[in-house]
Amino acid sequence: MINICPFCETGNQQSAFALSGHNKAIYNLSPILPGHSLVVPLKHVSSLFELTEAEISEFFSFARKVTAFLCEVYETDAYDWSLQEGTEAGQSIEHLHLHIIPRKTDDLPQGEDWYDKLQHSVDPQNKARIVLSEGEYYSITGKLKELWK
Repeated sequence: MINICPFCETGNQQSAFALSGHNKAIYNLSPILPGHSLVVPLKHVSSLFELTEAEISEFFSFARKVTAFLCEVYETDAYDWSLQEGTEAGQSIEHLHLHIIPRKTDDLPQGEDWYDKLQHSVDPQNKARIVLSEGEYYSITGKLKELWK
């Protein structure tokens, strides 16, 4: 797992397109499909078990709102959610986060699976996942932030 938490770095709140209480929504720097975003608690926790019942409820309520928003923006009713805890489950950043991936018919080439793609670490040498440039990332984030309001 990555030791420095990219979700907790100072100034990282500017990357959020939505904030609510104790959580934020950010666009994935290495999206599997258009709209691929993350819901992340603002406080550093690595597991759902570190959240109170109220915090869990707030986390998933916010995730539901973000999912509805992303489905509207990306014009779909379909989506996948993925929450991975522990390296054995594919968690690469030791900070709780939920992947939200809007889906459309034939959005991946025949034989490709989004979950397999999610398992590939973000590595510029590995072409299994794209990595957005800083300009692309902040352009998408800015558009989502405007639409969220």
